[in-house]
Amino acid sequence: MVAVLGIDPGRRWTAGVLRVGADALDGWTLGPVAPDGRPDATALDNVHDLTAWGRWMARIVDAVERTIEQYGAPVRLATEVVVPPGGRIALADWLIPRQVVAGLLAFDPGTILVRPDGHGKAHYDRDGAGRLVRARPVQAAYPVPFHPGARPSTWGPSEARRGERDHERAAYDIAGAALAILGAS
Repeated sequence: MVAVLGIDPGRRWTAGVLRVGADALDGWTLGPVAPDGRPDATALDNVHDLTAWGRWMARIVDAVERTIEQYGAPVRLATEVVVPPGGRIALADWLIPRQVVAGLLAFDPGTILVRPDGHGKAHYDRDGAGRLVRARPVQAAYPVPFHPGARPSTWGPSEARRGERDHERAAYDIAGAALAILGAS
């Protein structure tokens, strides 16, 4: 079976989930840090501070390498493509995630690029126009590691301040989309 580490690049939180088939085997959510190594969600607010971005990307690459090493078999990387949205948006909201994608491609040029598609929201119903209209319980769409209170203690860090799991669910969905691209779903 093909193993894919799906990565959801975010401005404040980036998550990775190792997926084989429908099974989520490992996951992590990382946030940026201050120069002294303390978690600091605002560390990337200045998009011109490439040193801060370098600290952030080094943490992500370390987590990717650890995940692959712990799995002990070949792992494909996949990440969501980040495109500038229309309308007004803070530069950092799309530039920082796009830089993460560029860093992943530098790390592994074979990284599978997955188009945005509401990843992490499979438990939502949509209306005829595709808008999210109603959330069903997470259990209706995701395996046990994503259920409330069921995050495995063996998984990597979860640094999201309020413990939210949306980036990990998105990473799981990105890995699933990559498996479909590979014809291995």
